[in-house]
Amino acid sequence: MLQTAEAEISVDGSVRLLEPLQVRKTSRALVVLLDKENGVVRQRGNAADVLKFLRENRLPESARPTVDEIEAQIIDARESWE
Repeated sequence: MLQTAEAEISVDGSVRLLEPLQVRKTSRALVVLLDKENGVVRQRGNAADVLKFLRENRLPESARPTVDEIEAQIIDARESWE
């Protein structure tokens, strides 16, 4: 199960979680450093903003693949796996 927790990382590399995190066994983690602008971490967007952007910025019809083209790309990708 994937979980996300906000944390601060100091310049010496130590990590301090900013919220509780339930861990049942030793686990691995990926750390993503967020850029700061004027000392403030940029806020994450939300799904409504993304959907609005996509509705307002549709690809032109000429750039949209057909169902057959998409299916061919999926088949090509599957067959390239070893």
